[in-house]
Amino acid sequence: MPHNHRKKNTQALYRAVREDYAQLSKQDDKYGCRKFTDAYIFKILSARYFRSPKTIENIVFYRV
Repeated sequence: MPHNHRKKNTQALYRAVREDYAQLSKQDDKYGCRKFTDAYIFKILSARYFRSPKTIENIVFYRV
């Protein structure tokens, strides 16, 4: 039973990270160019979710 609960929490975390990444990657500056690089977004999300930037990258690109 605890394993199933942990799996649901992990899936919810992955979903939240991917949604935040999508939102941040869509932001454009006043010239219509992308506002943030992937590396910067990974650093923002790593601070928000207490994971390393590499882990965030792996979550975003479905490597975990």
